[in-house]
Amino acid sequence: MHVLGITDHLGNIGGAEISAYTILLGLTNHHSIDNVTVVGVDDPTVPRFEFDDITVVPVQPPPGSNRLPDFVIDLLIERRLANAARKHAADADIVHAHHRRSALALTHLNPQAPTITTVRDFWPVCPISIYHIGGECCTGCDDRLADCVSHQEWDGVGESVTKAYLRAKRRHQHSVLADSDAAVFIAKHLQERLDGTVPLPERTTTIYNPVDIDVDVVPEQFDDPTFVTASSLAEAKGIGTAVQAMGYLVDEYPKSQLVICGDGPLRAELEALAADVAPDAVQFRGRVDIDSVYGAMAGATATLFPSVWDEPFGRVTVESMMLGTPVVGSDVGGIAEVIDDGETGLLVPPADETTLAEALRGLIGDEHQRRQMEQAGREQAQAFEPKRIAEEHVELYQSLANMSQ
Repeated sequence: MHVLGITDHLGNIGGAEISAYTILLGLTNHHSIDNVTVVGVDDPTVPRFEFDDITVVPVQPPPGSNRLPDFVIDLLIERRLANAARKHAADADIVHAHHRRSALALTHLNPQAPTITTVRDFWPVCPISIYHIGGECCTGCDDRLADCVSHQEWDGVGESVTKAYLRAKRRHQHSVLADSDAAVFIAKHLQERLDGTVPLPERTTTIYNPVDIDVDVVPEQFDDPTFVTASSLAEAKGIGTAVQAMGYLVDEYPKSQLVICGDGPLRAELEALAADVAPDAVQFRGRVDIDSVYGAMAGATATLFPSVWDEPFGRVTVESMMLGTPVVGSDVGGIAEVIDDGETGLLVPPADETTLAEALRGLIGDEHQRRQMEQAGREQAQAFEPKRIAEEHVELYQSLANMSQ
């Protein structure tokens, strides 16, 4: 079987790109896959993944793309991806679009082989892909567009133009998913959220992202209770909730600490908050290499994932389980779907610092519970191993190929 994969990026932009890359690599190790070809945007500013045993067809980004609106970039890139994929699609048994722009490219390609689109976030219903306004789940552009524009601070003189732009972008991608022969959702909550909201292909399924820790992790040694977060410092990630929880925790455990790996627009604000509510109890390490992140997580009392929005998947959750570290996460989206509350970790309401602090106290005081969660987490994480995820994709490919014959 020849699989043609289309991806928005050939480089390591983030978790979505790592997941697509891991899936493609896993396919090359499967006995029923003869050839894997990947077409993707090759951004010269981002190191390209090492696509061993995969035929790579690079697509150059449009010149001056950093100065163009997203909608214009979408239109240019989707056509470039389609043009590059066209000659390879003729020999493919399956064509799999792994991201949003890749899915848009399928509308120009019209291959004879069955097509699959992977949905990794809320792009089919949301022009900015997050489907979230502050601490609330969005109900759609028809009734919340003004709230969204205001929340993003896009209102003002150009508000009417911005709204028209977002509506046009939404229309452009609204029905793309339905044109595929099958849709793969990276979590069940995504599939449930979109079902009935946008047209879906007749064949839909959930296949989680593969997670692989391909480094020798040396746990960092902490003498006192230590909690670690690893994410961008943006509003949706809820890191402020973790900082505030430490303010409650240090009264009882004055040597406890929060280690924050990551950077972002809220860093200065979070540093000021930490200095106010939990002085000397919060470390801001900024962007550090993945070995250091894994080392901190492996040595921590628990990993914190305090997002306030419906994380589509939450890769950090599974990584922490693989490292044998309990996870305390918000009871939302993919986090809630992955954590078995009380077994592999703990779930708390989003933006609730007092309940989060209470959960952390409980973990500090109950070593037996921590050990049980460590073991249960390692066992549950096996379901996300790349070999298993590749097998699930191959089973879908084979069923679609058989139906098309």
